[in-house]
Amino acid sequence: MTKLSAFTKNNLNKQGFENLDDEAKSCYALPLRFSPGVATILVVIGLALQSPIWLGSVALIALSGALFPRGMLIDLIYNYGVRHLFHVPPLPPTPKPRQFSYLLSTAWLASSALSFYYGQPVLGFILGGVVVIAATTLITSLWCLGSWWYRLFFKSAAVEHREL
Repeated sequence: MTKLSAFTKNNLNKQGFENLDDEAKSCYALPLRFSPGVATILVVIGLALQSPIWLGSVALIALSGALFPRGMLIDLIYNYGVRHLFHVPPLPPTPKPRQFSYLLSTAWLASSALSFYYGQPVLGFILGGVVVIAATTLITSLWCLGSWWYRLFFKSAAVEHREL
């Protein structure tokens, strides 16, 4: 078992994986990078092509992660195919903070696609580029901007609700 840093454990906890023990976190630390890695490649291709259809399709893939905790398209490819090549367990269900992150990615990618469709490529590159930067951060550090926003918005809303 690979020993994870406190930073990595904290980042996995912030994504909603706090119910996993250290051994499971160690086991999933690398595979949890697969979906954002594949998605980032797909977004970069869409940006290079300036294709609203391509980016809209990637937005739908991200939406599948927001709506279906066990059924994000790229996770299914990993769970039913890729993981068998390496004899590792399937990915755990996607927790709410990470689902929220997928929802944010959906909105940004759909906006990028619409920007290209309506002849605003600079805006399309900016919107898609934000997703690429956020996903690259997730891939390299397991720190998730969308999960951070989720905790910022929903945890503070829960605290405010309790105070009322």
